[in-house]
Amino acid sequence: MKLFIIGIWAVCVTLGAGYAVAAWKLDSGEGVVKPRLEGLRYTSLPTMSVPVLEGGRVSGYVVARMVYTADAAVLRGLASEPDPFITDEVFRSIYGRAETRMGRLIRFDLEGLAEEARQRVNERMGDEVVQDLLVDGLNYIDLSSPDAANAVAALGGGSGAPTDAPRRVGANGETPR
Repeated sequence: MKLFIIGIWAVCVTLGAGYAVAAWKLDSGEGVVKPRLEGLRYTSLPTMSVPVLEGGRVSGYVVARMVYTADAAVLRGLASEPDPFITDEVFRSIYGRAETRMGRLIRFDLEGLAEEARQRVNERMGDEVVQDLLVDGLNYIDLSSPDAANAVAALGGGSGAPTDAPRRVGANGETPR
């Protein structure tokens, strides 16, 4: 009989200790809210071509491809996608900065351009939507070069690049070559 009571006592102590440890673990994590990380979403924007003006006529095009990163949870909560806003800001920044001198595109600060565009998009969207803006590709097509017609035709009419640019008449009545 004594052995039976000791056995019951051992089972009760083991069950009580297991319950106490389980309850302690549940209570220790209850006050801490762990953020649910959904990760960043990388989105490529369509290729855009920005005209570069020299002497009142289009002397070439800056062709850019951009990628942006944004928190997936923030994107889900938006009423509209940020893509058109990013494209607009990048176009405005490049258009305002791109100028040529003697047929050569002047180098400009890509990091500054991306950061400025990111800040402006976030201001327009009213939230910290765009985490980072990356340059996927950047080229300059000089319309005075012999290969300009092939390069512009290869664009396929992306974001404002006319496929017939070399045959168009400029503002001063000259035909770009």
